[in-house]
Amino acid sequence: MPVYSHSKLGTYENCPRKYKLQYIDRIEMPEAGEGIEAFLGSRVHETLEKLHKELILSKINSLEDLLVFYQAEWDRNWHENVRIVKKGYTKENYYNAGREAIISYYRRHHPFNQSKTLATEMPLAFKIEDYGIRGFIDRLGYCGNGVYEIHDYKTSGFLPAQDKIDADRQLALYQIGIKEQFPDAKDVGLVWHYLLFDKELASKRTDVQLEDLKKDIVALIRTIENDTVFEPKESGLCDWCEYPEYCPAKKHGLAVRNLPPNEYLAEEGVSLVNKFASIKVRMKDLKEQEALFEAQLDLIKEAAVQYARKNGITNILGSEFILKVVEESSLAFPRAEGEGRSDLEESIRKAGIWNDVSLLSLPRLVKMIKEEKLDENTREALMKHAANVCTASVRLVKKKDEDAK
Repeated sequence: MPVYSHSKLGTYENCPRKYKLQYIDRIEMPEAGEGIEAFLGSRVHETLEKLHKELILSKINSLEDLLVFYQAEWDRNWHENVRIVKKGYTKENYYNAGREAIISYYRRHHPFNQSKTLATEMPLAFKIEDYGIRGFIDRLGYCGNGVYEIHDYKTSGFLPAQDKIDADRQLALYQIGIKEQFPDAKDVGLVWHYLLFDKELASKRTDVQLEDLKKDIVALIRTIENDTVFEPKESGLCDWCEYPEYCPAKKHGLAVRNLPPNEYLAEEGVSLVNKFASIKVRMKDLKEQEALFEAQLDLIKEAAVQYARKNGITNILGSEFILKVVEESSLAFPRAEGEGRSDLEESIRKAGIWNDVSLLSLPRLVKMIKEEKLDENTREALMKHAANVCTASVRLVKKKDEDAK
């Protein structure tokens, strides 16, 4: 039976290619792949797990004991390949942030009697249709009278809005498992502890919402299982990805980033990109020049029309070319949504020719008037809505040999 988790599903949503590399190809993550954010999260989780796990046996750790434990776990697990991606931040910045988070949590919840801890790092396993679902709950609390609480600890540097929490999938997914495992669960609260902000965000899900979630999960799993391409999806998460050398969107950058300048510019891929970009820039410049030329031509055309009118001519001769100026007069009726359109439509209906003009085809209407297919009264009624519009066209032609002499 295929088994999925919230993180596994989230990996596919964030980047199908990473999903393939991690869960299908099963490429092992390099040792250098641990980010400082994940390292910090693990140390804080371990400290809060110690606190609540020992509370089950009525042992309340002092704040000082927890901070000593936190530092010891930090020092014991630290290794030189922990990556700090954010520029300007140090190991000490993250260590101190975790320490302050523990202090704030301890002072907010002491003496920790808000609910009874039933389990920490609790494994969950259940089914949705034919698919297995697994996960771990940071802490499961019981408030009595069939009321349970699923607690999740976050060391993220981003505090989400309430609507994001209300749409969060992870704890709602765990709620499905808790309701199966604890039949007496009448109510399940979902609580997120954003520790770096000393903030708690809470949400609840109805049975209808949980059923909708099951359908969404099944649909997502089927999408994954039908995927044969697993396209990479670039985002801000790429900086934390453990597989850049396997990613078609990133591996060329890795291959050339340390080349000396001359070798970099001569590398085939870099050269192709640079040539392509150079031509695109030139094309853009040409389009901008074309737009300027078109504007100049419009001014010259207008001047040519005025010149032809003033001199009563249609052909203006130049050294090698002739400008032919043609002026035409035509009828123009109000277009859709234009001023006077509704009055025109009413006149056409009164004249009984609505169907004849094919639901008010303006070219058809003009043709009927010009061909005198309407009686005089109808024609006069419709002409009240028309305007005589004069248009002029200017066409450049090559002089014939005899004209060029």
